[in-house]
Amino acid sequence: MATDFSMYSGDSKSLAITITDSDGVAVDLTGATVKYAIAASATATTKLVSKQTGGLGITTASNVATVPLVPADTASLAGIYYQECEVTDTSGNVSTALVGTVVIASEVN
Repeated sequence: MATDFSMYSGDSKSLAITITDSDGVAVDLTGATVKYAIAASATATTKLVSKQTGGLGITTASNVATVPLVPADTASLAGIYYQECEVTDTSGNVSTALVGTVVIASEVN
């Protein structure tokens, strides 16, 4: 699923990512590992922002993963970036749940 969003650098934003399978059926995230990253491009090897379940930022409820972006995550960013969310289920199956563009505008303050 491709999803894009915009924000200002240094702002807070909470991303609610609904996880469904290829048929649109809700995926139970119990025990799954959810990873989220922002990078300069789809081919970049360095993650500018990285979040994960297990006490590293992402929380889950039913089939929704919530990714909190805090001011420190984007304070030094301005431009157009690539985002990706990946889910690994309890059997070890990996699927990409979201890709897209993040536009981060710089603030005057």
